[in-house]
Amino acid sequence: MNSLTYKPRRVEALTPVEVSGRVLKAYVMFADDPGSDPDLPEPEWLRRHAATVLPGPPREGDHPVGFLILHHGLEGSYLLVSQWYDADMLKHWVRGAVAGPDGGTTFAPLAQRDLVACVWELKVIGFERDAWVDTVMAKGRLDGDVIDAYLGTTFSGWI
Repeated sequence: MNSLTYKPRRVEALTPVEVSGRVLKAYVMFADDPGSDPDLPEPEWLRRHAATVLPGPPREGDHPVGFLILHHGLEGSYLLVSQWYDADMLKHWVRGAVAGPDGGTTFAPLAQRDLVACVWELKVIGFERDAWVDTVMAKGRLDGDVIDAYLGTTFSGWI
C-alpha cells in the first residue's frame, strides 16, 4: 500500500498520438523526480499500447479526441486512457503494466477494477476537464479549429 504522505510528481505533456480514429493528448507522470532529462516514451509506443484499450474506431456519441496518462508510480506503471463522449461525459479505462513473456510490457485491466485514478492523476483529469469546458463547450461546437485549441491546451509541471 502507498503512504498517506503527499509528495509532488512531475508531469510532462507529450506529442498527441493518433489511436484508432482518435487523437489523444499524451502525458507522462513520474513518482520519482526524473531529473533534467526524463526517459520519455516514443509516440509509437504510446499509440500501440493505447490501441489495446481503444482497438476500434469511435462509436456513436464518441468524440474523436481525448487524453492518456502514462504514470510511472511507486508500485508500477499505469496507463489511463480517456475519451470524450456525448458533449460532456468522459469514458475512462485504467490498465496496469505487466511484463510479457518476451520481456516487453503489456497493459492489462487492474485486479481492482473499480479504481478510477490516484490523486496525482485526478489533477491531470481535472485540468483536462477545464480544457474541454474552456475550448469545446465554450464554443458549442467541435470543428477543426476547436479541436486544435483543445489539443493545444496541455499541462506540464509539478502536481
